[in-house]
Amino acid sequence: MNEVSDRGAVVPVHWFRKGLAVAALALAVPVVAWGFFLGFGVLFAVTGLVVAVPLVFLRAPQRFGHASLIVSCVLLGWGVLGALVGMFLFWPSALLLMFATFADPRRRPVAAKVIAGLGAVLTAAALAGCGAFAWRFYIGPAMAEPHTYRAQVDRSWFRNGLGNTEDRLKPFGATRVTGSESDEGAYLDVRFPEALSASERESLRKEIAHLPGVREVGLCPVLACG
Repeated sequence: MNEVSDRGAVVPVHWFRKGLAVAALALAVPVVAWGFFLGFGVLFAVTGLVVAVPLVFLRAPQRFGHASLIVSCVLLGWGVLGALVGMFLFWPSALLLMFATFADPRRRPVAAKVIAGLGAVLTAAALAGCGAFAWRFYIGPAMAEPHTYRAQVDRSWFRNGLGNTEDRLKPFGATRVTGSESDEGAYLDVRFPEALSASERESLRKEIAHLPGVREVGLCPVLACG
């Protein structure tokens, strides 16, 4: 598998190309993690392993180039076929592998530097996008202070007793009262403003707990209740 020069020495893949291939794999990691969240973890994991294939040929530049080009084309096509489940999210990795195919300064001294620079910009932009997405929808909400009480209620009360609940709880600071019902049970969500003091929040919680049909009351994380 190793390729040798005219002098018999092993010729490794240039670090420009190696770096682009590693960056492609790094961008695939959060995509695979997102795939598990969507429920398509196995499909995303297999696609992520495909991204890593060129790294097997780090001591064979020609095979590395062929593998990078093939995998890149496969990922681009797979992104179209699997667009409905999010396979297009691997396109940044595909582009980086395409760049890795041609970013050899020993053959293209100037073009390789330009391609490597474009790859660095693409990597930084994609990582920044992943970070912003994670902060906006996961990290930020997980760190935010909850401002909703969720009460588990009897199904019969949920169908018949929701009507005047908001009017009853508004004097205690509630701004919105909604109900939801699923196979897991029935719930009452009571929103309150962030400016509500600790004592006022406790008064609101006790008033919710005193509602007929309410079993238990607790703060609902922002990720679950907004």
